[in-house]
Amino acid sequence: MKKIDIITEKLKKEILELLYRDEMYNAILIELIQNNTDNLGELYINETKEGVTEILHIKNDGNSNFTNFVYTSADGLKDIAFKIKELNYGKTLLAGKLEDVNSLFKILGCNKTITPNAFYKLNIKKYKDIHRKYQSKIRLASLNNEDIDKVKEFTVNFLEAKTEEEIIEVTNDGKILAKMKAGVYLLDYENNPIGMARFVGKTDNFSEITSVYIDEAYRNRGFGKELIGHMIDIAIEEQRTPVLATSISNVPARKAYASMGFERQEEYAYEFF
Repeated sequence: MKKIDIITEKLKKEILELLYRDEMYNAILIELIQNNTDNLGELYINETKEGVTEILHIKNDGNSNFTNFVYTSADGLKDIAFKIKELNYGKTLLAGKLEDVNSLFKILGCNKTITPNAFYKLNIKKYKDIHRKYQSKIRLASLNNEDIDKVKEFTVNFLEAKTEEEIIEVTNDGKILAKMKAGVYLLDYENNPIGMARFVGKTDNFSEITSVYIDEAYRNRGFGKELIGHMIDIAIEEQRTPVLATSISNVPARKAYASMGFERQEEYAYEFF
């Protein structure tokens, strides 16, 4: 696979053409290619005269080397596997449809049992028929010390960072400020921030909700649903359909999403190689 350091407009168009074939599942990479090529990470492609056929993208997110991939043939998937093996990065987190991640692991000779995530898309009509009354408010986090400290605290808890090294890594000022400039939303209750969420992929038609976190002291009081509801409202106002993923073992979250009008799609996987 060929490493891409500079994306020309022609190549950008070809990459997006491939990604938009499965827009909902490629939201994160689509947003990076469309809006943030200066902070892209590593990008590798295969291409023919007809256009781009395979994509491998790797970016360190502060906790792992987050990896997306897209392929159009069995040989293309093998090329992606060989490139991942060649790069040999530590803490590589593969993201993709469950069947694709399983196929990639098989080529890599990695025998792991993957706990899949359920991927959900909002049925906007169902959601609009649900009566909602919020006791909380949502706002974009400001770049002041108070909000920065709160986002750091929530990020440590969300990512379950334990060691001093892990905490320093996930609360790196550069990484936290980059996320906040891209947009971190704080949930306020009685003028105190009690939760956060953000969008990681905005495409022409979808917004992916992620990093959903409620402070432990405020759980089991309906604030998680309120936070998701606020994020849904923002996405709909921007004329995008919200999508999200959660582990199939997280039954309370799955029930909450279903009650809000989310409908289950294909199984998805986030798995370390």
